[in-house]
Order: sequence, then structure tokens, then C-alpha cells
Amino acid sequence: MRDAATTSGAWRTTDHETVTFRDASVAWALAAHEVLAETASGYGYFVTVNDLAEQIQEMSGIRTDAPTRTWMDAILRKVARRCHNAGEPPLTSLCVKQNHKVSESYRYVLELAHLPVPADLEVHAAYARWQCYAAYGAEIPSDGGIPPLIPRGGGAPRRVTAAGPVSTPKPDPEARKAVCSFCFTELPANGVCYYC
Repeated sequence: MRDAATTSGAWRTTDHETVTFRDASVAWALAAHEVLAETASGYGYFVTVNDLAEQIQEMSGIRTDAPTRTWMDAILRKVARRCHNAGEPPLTSLCVKQNHKVSESYRYVLELAHLPVPADLEVHAAYARWQCYAAYGAEIPSDGGIPPLIPRGGGAPRRVTAAGPVSTPKPDPEARKAVCSFCFTELPANGVCYYC
């Protein structure tokens, strides 16, 4: 009979050999740091928890059938600890839930730094994202940029996927409307001005 340490539900994709959760989480944390550092190299980029979980399993060659919500917080805490100990900005601020908010595990970043939890965790995460972009060579706007809150609704966000960076498509500019050369009113489709 297998014990709990070997039945974590994690396995190597190459040989389907069972991997302990401890070994899997170390490999996933290393991969997560790499993915988040790559994400930080593009200003305004971020990654969702589910996308990050998929990418780190792919990169590490270790998979699990456990729900993402049961193990990703532990991975993000490991990454936060590594960033804090290395004096790096908190890369975990770039990882958001499906609703584009940081998860409750982001509070761990504040605990590590012995900071009080602010009323609006999203604002702190926005400043932390800005630090990440600056530290990892993202092209910051010439005015210094504004710490970016993740868009929640209106527009499609820029994010990094397994295929690479994806940017928000720009809408086609509207064609200029024809105007009368004498009274400068917009002309109807037939091009005849009825005011002059």
C-alpha cells in the first residue's frame, strides 16, 4: 500500500512515475518563478492562476489531477518567499484569479515584509506589478507609467499564455466622414450638401 507522501496525485509526464507533493511543489515553484519573471518583462502583462498552473506543469514535466485551488496557493507562497529573500519585487502580484484580482494568498507578500494589510489589496498589488515591470526590463511608458490595475470588463487584457505574449487588438480607426467644403457639415452618403 502506498503512503500519503507518494499518493499526492502528481506524476512525471515522461515515465508516469509518482512524485511526492514536496518534490512536485519545488519543481512547480521554480517554473512559476521563471514564468512570472518572463511575464514581468512586458508592461501591463499578467497571468491567471489557471494559466500559470498549466504552464508550470508543462515546464516542469510534473502533472497533477488535483484541483488548482488546492495546491497553487502553496506554490505562490514559495515564489513570494523566494522573491522576498532575494530582494526581488513580488512576482506573485502578476498572478491573478479569473476575476482579475489577486488571491487572498497575496497577503503573504505583506506578511513577509511585515507590512499591514491595506484596505485595498489591489492597489498594493498594482504598485508591486509596477516594481516587477521596472525590475525585469519592461518598457515603462516615458512618463513613468501609472501602477496598472488589471482591467476588469471593458477591454481584453494583455497577458502571457503558453504560446507567448498576447496583446490587446487595436480597433480599426473610423474612416473620416466627408464634409462640405463650404459649410463644413457632414455630407450624406450621396455626397450632396443640402444646406448650401
